[in-house]
Amino acid sequence: MQTNQNQIQPQAPTLDQIESLDNFQKKYADKFTPGQLIWFLRNRDKNGLSDSGAVILSARKFYINEPLFANWFASQKA
Repeated sequence: MQTNQNQIQPQAPTLDQIESLDNFQKKYADKFTPGQLIWFLRNRDKNGLSDSGAVILSARKFYINEPLFANWFASQKA
């Protein structure tokens, strides 16, 4: 089977696109309360946030990939 060498590979995020949860909360305090963000994270397996790739858990600390989080949030339906 022949593979297509011209396939587009997903681009890895830059570190500029990743914020610690604390910094993300401060940066977007006008959009999300701390309680909302905690609820999103606690329910990430149910609400699709885990599948979006927007959340990184490393050394027991949460990080948010901003572009992926924005895509996930914009896809939520009322």
